[in-house]
Amino acid sequence: MKTAPIPKVAKLPRPILNQLVKRFESSHLHGYTFENHAQWLKDKGYPISRSVIHRFCGQLREVKASNPDGTDILAVYLDKVEQSRICL
Repeated sequence: MKTAPIPKVAKLPRPILNQLVKRFESSHLHGYTFENHAQWLKDKGYPISRSVIHRFCGQLREVKASNPDGTDILAVYLDKVEQSRICL
Protein backbone atom coordinates (compact mmCIF):
# COMPACT_ATOMS: atom_id res chain seq x y z
CA MET A 1 0.00 0.00 0.00
CA LYS A 2 1.41 3.40 -1.02
CA THR A 3 0.93 6.63 0.84
CA ALA A 4 0.70 10.06 -0.73
CA PRO A 5 3.08 12.69 0.60
CA ILE A 6 1.72 15.07 3.21
CA PRO A 7 1.45 18.61 1.82
CA LYS A 8 4.10 20.89 3.31
CA VAL A 9 1.46 23.28 4.64
CA ALA A 10 -0.31 20.46 6.49
CA LYS A 11 2.92 19.78 8.40
CA LEU A 12 2.86 23.25 9.98
CA PRO A 13 2.01 23.45 13.69
CA ARG A 14 -1.73 23.87 14.24
CA PRO A 15 -1.41 27.40 15.78
CA ILE A 16 0.49 28.59 12.67
CA LEU A 17 -2.09 26.95 10.39
CA ASN A 18 -4.90 28.65 12.33
CA GLN A 19 -3.20 32.02 11.91
CA LEU A 20 -2.61 31.35 8.22
CA VAL A 21 -6.30 30.53 7.69
CA LYS A 22 -7.26 33.76 9.48
CA ARG A 23 -4.85 35.66 7.25
CA PHE A 24 -6.45 34.07 4.15
CA GLU A 25 -9.93 34.95 5.38
CA SER A 26 -8.92 38.58 5.92
CA SER A 27 -6.76 38.91 2.78
CA HIS A 28 -9.37 41.05 1.05
CA LEU A 29 -9.38 43.48 3.99
CA HIS A 30 -5.62 43.76 4.40
CA GLY A 31 -4.50 43.27 0.81
CA TYR A 32 -2.39 40.20 1.65
CA THR A 33 -0.90 38.41 -1.35
CA PHE A 34 0.55 34.91 -1.58
CA GLU A 35 3.94 36.60 -1.41
CA ASN A 36 2.93 38.27 1.87
CA HIS A 37 1.84 34.91 3.30
CA ALA A 38 5.07 33.25 2.15
CA GLN A 39 7.17 36.00 3.75
CA TRP A 40 5.13 35.83 6.97
CA LEU A 41 5.71 32.06 7.18
CA LYS A 42 9.42 32.50 6.38
CA ASP A 43 9.68 35.08 9.17
CA LYS A 44 8.13 32.51 11.52
CA GLY A 45 10.76 29.95 10.45
CA TYR A 46 8.65 28.02 7.92
CA PRO A 47 9.90 28.68 4.37
CA ILE A 48 7.08 27.64 2.05
CA SER A 49 6.76 28.73 -1.57
CA ARG A 50 4.00 30.92 -2.96
CA SER A 51 2.82 28.09 -5.21
CA VAL A 52 2.33 25.75 -2.23
CA ILE A 53 0.43 28.50 -0.40
CA HIS A 54 -1.66 29.15 -3.53
CA ARG A 55 -2.59 25.45 -3.75
CA PHE A 56 -3.45 25.38 -0.05
CA CYS A 57 -5.66 28.46 -0.39
CA GLY A 58 -7.49 26.88 -3.33
CA GLN A 59 -8.03 23.69 -1.34
CA LEU A 60 -9.37 25.71 1.59
CA ARG A 61 -11.79 27.50 -0.73
CA GLU A 62 -13.06 24.13 -1.99
CA VAL A 63 -13.51 22.88 1.57
CA LYS A 64 -15.29 26.08 2.58
CA ALA A 65 -17.60 25.91 -0.45
CA SER A 66 -18.56 22.33 0.36
CA ASN A 67 -19.07 23.10 4.07
CA PRO A 68 -21.02 26.38 4.18
CA ASP A 69 -22.45 25.62 7.63
CA GLY A 70 -19.47 27.17 9.43
CA THR A 71 -17.59 23.91 9.95
CA ASP A 72 -13.96 24.31 11.00
CA ILE A 73 -12.52 24.33 7.48
CA LEU A 74 -9.00 23.64 8.72
CA ALA A 75 -10.13 20.49 10.56
CA VAL A 76 -11.98 19.32 7.43
CA TYR A 77 -8.89 20.04 5.28
CA LEU A 78 -6.59 18.11 7.63
CA ASP A 79 -9.05 15.18 7.66
CA LYS A 80 -9.03 15.15 3.86
CA VAL A 81 -5.23 15.19 3.83
CA GLU A 82 -5.11 12.24 6.22
CA GLN A 83 -7.69 10.30 4.16
CA SER A 84 -5.87 10.93 0.89
CA ARG A 85 -2.56 9.65 2.25
CA ILE A 86 -3.67 6.04 1.83
CA CYS A 87 -3.78 5.08 -1.83
CA LEU A 88 -4.83 1.58 -2.81
